[in-house]
Amino acid sequence: MKVKLRYGIHFILGFLAWLLSMAFMTILTTEIILPVLGITADNTNYDLFVTLTFVVNIMMCSIVFSWYFGGPLWFIMSWIDNLTKGKYEAPVTRKNKVYTKKHKLRRPYRLYKEVIDNIHILADSLQEAELERKNMEESKRDWIAGISHDLKTPLTYITGYTALLMNDEYIWSVEEQQSFLLEVHNKSLHLERLIQDLNLSLQIENATFQIPIHLKSGNLISFIENLITDIRNNPNSAEYKISFHTEEKTIMTSYDERLLYRALQNLLMNAVIHNPAGTEIKLTLAFKNDSSIELIIFDNGVGMRPETLKNIFTKYYRGSTTHAPEFGTGLGMAIAKQLIIAHNGLISMDSELSKGTIVYITLPYIKEISAD
Repeated sequence: MKVKLRYGIHFILGFLAWLLSMAFMTILTTEIILPVLGITADNTNYDLFVTLTFVVNIMMCSIVFSWYFGGPLWFIMSWIDNLTKGKYEAPVTRKNKVYTKKHKLRRPYRLYKEVIDNIHILADSLQEAELERKNMEESKRDWIAGISHDLKTPLTYITGYTALLMNDEYIWSVEEQQSFLLEVHNKSLHLERLIQDLNLSLQIENATFQIPIHLKSGNLISFIENLITDIRNNPNSAEYKISFHTEEKTIMTSYDERLLYRALQNLLMNAVIHNPAGTEIKLTLAFKNDSSIELIIFDNGVGMRPETLKNIFTKYYRGSTTHAPEFGTGLGMAIAKQLIIAHNGLISMDSELSKGTIVYITLPYIKEISAD
């Protein structure tokens, strides 16, 4: 309502000012300028001069008011044109400055204050989106280089060990053969995880894709204990102190065992591969309230910079504190978040350099599910 009122007042005042200017210029011309030039009412060309004067006055007043009201429109149209070309700054005008020294809009531009303010907001949003797009493109390029390395490294191990096993010049003992085969097996599993992450990532990227969740009732404590046992048996986490604490004996709830396992495995392995050997990794499980369960994963490792923490759940982002560069796709944390969300859960993270990282996971407490 205030905007319409201001537009109406500007229109009325502008129209009155135009009429007053016309009247002033007409009186000035007929009463002062023409008599000075010796043109009076008795002159045969007097009517012609008055008519010409009137037309000139109309043109001059129209030009002045067109500049007054049209200048801001030119400014707005120029700015919009700049936005279409990827230029987000307001157009620079030498003679017709838009703002005063106190950074307030000059009078001709105040009529279009809301329009100019909204263009400011739009320009800032577009600039921020463009910056995010460039950062994403850069992250993708880095990610492609990293994933190429990640795929190449286990393939190199597999090729090397199989070449040794097929070499007729050497006779390997059973223990050596078993050691080679174990390495080949581990690297093959690593390749399999990479491919699974890639496939799931491409599916999640589809806006219409919904992760299929198959809930099944089970003891969440036993589930996590089995998960930790598997993590401890992983050769890469052999030198890490992983523990699990809860005051509950059993927590019977419903969850998708395969997907929740994968999400928590990604989070735990992230704590392993991004921290040095000897790091303590603690899991605690407790009821947050009557309808939710909270799982906290804490490590006293190297922590993360604010930029890394901000982008930790962003696809293709690979942090800079990795102690094992042959691991990590830049997808694991993003996938873990999507899997937690698919369980109608929440996940957040706090971290500080040299003080470690804490992951907070909230899952709904579902006592039982109805049969299909």
